[in-house]
Amino acid sequence: MVRKSKSARNRQRMNLLLGSVSLLVVIGLASGAFWWWSQKKSGIDPATLCPINGPSGHNILLIDKTDPFNLPQKASFDLIVNDLVNKQTPPGYLLSIYVLGDDFKAQTKPLVELCNPGDAKGHSEFTENTKQLNRQYKERFLKPVAEQTTQLLSINTAQESPILEMVQMVNLNSIQRHNVDGPKQLIVLSDLLQNSKPLSMYKSVPTFESFNATSYAQKVKSNFEGVDIKVHLLQNAPHLQKQNLFDFWKRYFENSGASSFELMLLPG
Repeated sequence: MVRKSKSARNRQRMNLLLGSVSLLVVIGLASGAFWWWSQKKSGIDPATLCPINGPSGHNILLIDKTDPFNLPQKASFDLIVNDLVNKQTPPGYLLSIYVLGDDFKAQTKPLVELCNPGDAKGHSEFTENTKQLNRQYKERFLKPVAEQTTQLLSINTAQESPILEMVQMVNLNSIQRHNVDGPKQLIVLSDLLQNSKPLSMYKSVPTFESFNATSYAQKVKSNFEGVDIKVHLLQNAPHLQKQNLFDFWKRYFENSGASSFELMLLPG
């Protein structure tokens, strides 16, 4: 028997290696294509995890991080997020999360925007892949939400707090963009103290009527028709956070068409 040369043996090994890599690539692409097809077949958009015919409801969370959270506020924040994700966002609902921090212009898009695809509860393991459903729920919905909400707590504080501008961008980039035909809720964690060049509530809080007569008010106007507003007040400056401040924001959202306005004080 004629022995193969060393170079021939090396070529043979290289060909086997390339063949194996190619096979793995083909298997990976086929698996990805099958997963994508199975998601489409199940009525879920593979990218957003939303029902193909659109979300059945929409929850939007806006966190004002222009001032640092103290320990009680961080604990309250964790409770609010857990309740929102686990109780208030059922399967088929879209969840959008925003932060107002040190770079307003760079933070006008959602940190995460996904539908709850649901887990295996109520599904039969005989007719569906319940393990895959649970894995999708944990890895593609719960994990990104947990990662983003954890990271945003480290965002630096800011010199300004353009709450009106951020609320408007949330409205445009999520509420108006998706136009969900179902319940819509905006949850805001903020001290409500607008602080920008056109309006600083650290100096004085105008009545809504006087504010609404300005060109600035028309510039930051939003449409919250059909949206329930829930504010968790960060008590960062109690000497400024009086009834006139709460009345201003209540009138602002009412004038924007909101269905309801609720304000709760956060511990800390």
